[in-house]
Amino acid sequence: MIICRAARTAPNPLMKRSGFLSAPPPLWRHLAWTIAGPLLGLARRAANAYGAWRLRRRGYLDFAQARPTGALAPQGGDLWYLYRLVRERRPRLVIELGSGCSTVIFAQALHDNAMEDPDHAGRIVSIDGMAEWAEVTRASVPSHLAPYCEIRHAPAVEEDRGKDRGFRYEELPEGAPDFLYVDGPALLPDRKICFDALHMQDRFQPGFTMVVDGRHDTVRFLRKNLTGTFLVQRNLVLHNTRFDLLK
Repeated sequence: MIICRAARTAPNPLMKRSGFLSAPPPLWRHLAWTIAGPLLGLARRAANAYGAWRLRRRGYLDFAQARPTGALAPQGGDLWYLYRLVRERRPRLVIELGSGCSTVIFAQALHDNAMEDPDHAGRIVSIDGMAEWAEVTRASVPSHLAPYCEIRHAPAVEEDRGKDRGFRYEELPEGAPDFLYVDGPALLPDRKICFDALHMQDRFQPGFTMVVDGRHDTVRFLRKNLTGTFLVQRNLVLHNTRFDLLK
């Protein structure tokens, strides 16, 4: 858990005083991951199984049967995490970058919030850079969730910011999101950053939450360039990073 501002933290003075602590970081990372990697993999499999069980017993994964062969299978751990987070945060507007199984789970969580308290009804606008996959997601949304869910196609375009190279969507939804989920657009080996959050940051208000799925170069860039004070939490099991805007 890290509180981060635009500035970077100062170097640890211990790294200057101890030759042992200043050993090459790549070696330490390799040793750490040799030990931790299998344990984290096991924990992720357990989280996926548990999340799938919790969602399936509610009937919330039935939509997956309508998805075509070749579509990514639901990841129960990720989906259960997102469902619980939306139920807890009760956002009015969710913007999702990259549609898929998560789109349906977001809509389901918003539906459940509205059933409990109509005054806290929300909606999701999901953006996909590929028209065919936007249509796949649209076709898999159950009819009772359609009022809470809008899926749009918007091409991804290249963007360069100095040495940082990546993509952004050509058109983003209007409005001030309470929740942003970054799982798109698709990246390339030489373009690893999604810049969309930077284009929307003037709309973010205290209480805003963002979850970045994997995309470590995007996380690095956002931690360095977003304005405001964020609580940043990295989930090593689910491979995501959560940003909560404090002020």
